[in-house]
Amino acid sequence: MKRTFWNTLAVWRNASQRKPLRLQGARQVGKTWILKAFGEALYENCILLDFAEDPVLRGFFVPDLKPERILTDLSVYLNRDISLDNTLLIFDEIQLCPEALTSLKYFCESFPSASICASGSLLGLGLSEQNFPVGKVQREWLRPMSFFEFLEALEESPLCRALLDAAQNRTVISPPLHHKAFGFLKEFMITGGMPEVVHRYIGLRERRAAAFQTVRALQRELTESYLDDIANHSGSLKAIRIASVFKNIPEQLARVTDGARKFIFKDVLSGRSTYDELEGPIEWLIRAGLIHRVPVCRSVQQPLAAYAEKNAFMLYLFDTGLLGAMLHLDPATIYQYDFGQFKGFMAKNMVLNELLCSGAGPIYSWRGTSSEIEFLLSHGNQIIPVEVKAGLNTKAKSMQVFRGKYAPERAVLFSAQGTHQFDHGLLHAPLYLAGAVSL
Repeated sequence: MKRTFWNTLAVWRNASQRKPLRLQGARQVGKTWILKAFGEALYENCILLDFAEDPVLRGFFVPDLKPERILTDLSVYLNRDISLDNTLLIFDEIQLCPEALTSLKYFCESFPSASICASGSLLGLGLSEQNFPVGKVQREWLRPMSFFEFLEALEESPLCRALLDAAQNRTVISPPLHHKAFGFLKEFMITGGMPEVVHRYIGLRERRAAAFQTVRALQRELTESYLDDIANHSGSLKAIRIASVFKNIPEQLARVTDGARKFIFKDVLSGRSTYDELEGPIEWLIRAGLIHRVPVCRSVQQPLAAYAEKNAFMLYLFDTGLLGAMLHLDPATIYQYDFGQFKGFMAKNMVLNELLCSGAGPIYSWRGTSSEIEFLLSHGNQIIPVEVKAGLNTKAKSMQVFRGKYAPERAVLFSAQGTHQFDHGLLHAPLYLAGAVSL
């Protein structure tokens, strides 16, 4: 399936001198697939070294970290010549071999024009800082598929181009195109952006009930695999707390029916839990790519990080499809877009993921005395408030309060309406343009 991250890889490949590329992301978002497909398409040779599949590979990084010696020994072991000329060398699941991660520093220094990628689902967890080749790698994240990648997978390229053009040029979207796009958005809210889920859904899409059933079964399997990762890579005591936070996030989002609010610590563990007890588990989930933290700001000034409260934030899941699955929301109900006021949290989670997929970030939120804005974006020296309305009602009282208090040059309101226009500095846009609006 077509991924926009391919463009990032192409820019990296075309650089005259490149650092090794370190690719992170949650399990099953397609890291290995896209690296391998990219290597096979644009290089004469693509060599994949999977430290999970072949533990013997770890031994080649034990004697020393000299790239020449490592490449010579690997050539003998694999019985093939390893020349870095026009070759993409991939270290997969590199977190299982910390020495290989450290060796990227020496590959960068010895072979500045080589194309070397390192990927891992849990890259960075349980590793000491000395393992990281600081300043010697280019760090990138691969996230689940965006809505526009979903449209491409459905072979809806004309609609995709029309929506992207409308977002870029701020033109009107006709009612028929809005109706069609919003229908696909509802499907996307069910499937989310996990590539295998999307692929299986497309294969069964003509039989909608079977497709929905298959999607939910795959999402349950993915959720269990993440819980297994937590148990296997965090220690028994930490695992209980991390898993509790992970499972509690959907419940808390579902309880938040208006505004940004904040994550409540006391409900997570049996007995009363505190921020100090949950700070470590939350950070583990963020580094694993499974959740997003959106800090709350009481005052809106640059830099926003300086005005963010340490223990006040919202937590969101990295994939909206998994959010619905963890809450046991019937896909048919989501598709009918008839799940009351609670559809708001699905829309907010989806918009956040779309913003992150588009490269926006870091993202904050704002809480006033009686008003809240879901997301704040920094754009140059400007701070842009973003409010999300899941329905047709666009009476954004919180946005009015925020604009009256801080007078931002631009603001964005996403809703289920097909309206796409500026109104005195406020951009009204449909939800499905969240990843493409021109700020």
